[in-house]
Amino acid sequence: MRLKLRHSDTELLIYRERWGAIAYGSTLGAACVAVAVGSYFLSNQAGVPKPFLIAFTLLFGLAGAALLLRLPAESKEFAAEGGAHVLSADCWGISITANLGARKQRVPWTSIKEVLLAKRFKTIDIGESCYLGRAVIVFLTNDEYDSLSILDRINVGASRSGGDRPFLYVPYPERQEELLIGVLREFAPDSVRVRSEQVAVFDFRKHADSYSNA
Repeated sequence: MRLKLRHSDTELLIYRERWGAIAYGSTLGAACVAVAVGSYFLSNQAGVPKPFLIAFTLLFGLAGAALLLRLPAESKEFAAEGGAHVLSADCWGISITANLGARKQRVPWTSIKEVLLAKRFKTIDIGESCYLGRAVIVFLTNDEYDSLSILDRINVGASRSGGDRPFLYVPYPERQEELLIGVLREFAPDSVRVRSEQVAVFDFRKHADSYSNA
């Protein structure tokens, strides 16, 4: 899904193209349902542990059905907004929709410690490394993060970094770093640092974060 950006004197908006978002949501929902149906038939085969497959079937079936059932309402919202919301910022704060179908999380500037743009965002965990590409990383205050329940954190995509800093992140369009930094600095108060790095690494094995402009 192609990302786009538009801005004015009062708002910055990153969004996904409407039809690409609808196609992605339809495909993802249908794929989840297909996996659930396949698991159901597999559970009837001899020698397969049924409790696990039943849980697996329910998980994917409910997720796929939820995506498909929400799609008509979301399609109307995409049409009204000109696309699928990813990030918006203004003088009040930042709103983030971490994933398609996720809940939009509004965060005032008073609950934000730092905004970082990374051209290459990477996480390292035991046994695996994940390359997440370009990212706007919004570091939250501990009070803001602690105010979210575990379910809320899952719904909005909030997590903690390798260095134990609470954050949200979303992708941003290619070759838009300078524009994004400039507009975000206009909206952000002096208490919130806005910067860019070539590489940001959250290392959960070493419990540390590292940044580089190399």
